[in-house]
Amino acid sequence: MARLNLFIGWFLVLQIFLNNVLTEMGAGLLGWLGMPAPLPEKLGALLGALFLITLLLVVRVYFKELPPGVGKPEGNGYKLGHRLIFASSVFALGVYVLPFFIHTIQNQVLEVFLAKLVIGMLYPALGLFGFGLSFIYQSALPSAIPKQ
Repeated sequence: MARLNLFIGWFLVLQIFLNNVLTEMGAGLLGWLGMPAPLPEKLGALLGALFLITLLLVVRVYFKELPPGVGKPEGNGYKLGHRLIFASSVFALGVYVLPFFIHTIQNQVLEVFLAKLVIGMLYPALGLFGFGLSFIYQSALPSAIPKQ
């Protein structure tokens, strides 16, 4: 479960950072393959997400783990780190999914409120992810310095 938590966390945070780039790559590839004009814009995000999942799976297979590894379950901060990464994934999911639906809302005030909410959810998502990775990495370190 810890590996899945890290994978989803990495996917969502990288998807937030690279959303436009991945969408343009997917739309460019679909356009190059000869898809009709309205389809590349809609399917580009899906193809970009699949590309990112493939990239993360390649990194995971090559390095056997996504950074910082799974840590030590008995180490200090392990459980806290995974809880922070899970909370980060919840915020990041909101940042990633809400923009798809914001433009379909007819009420302009609600649309602006949700756009500001998405921006506001971005900061806790990134902060919790960074702290979570730090705690997981810390759990793999020795808990005490040996005396000389």
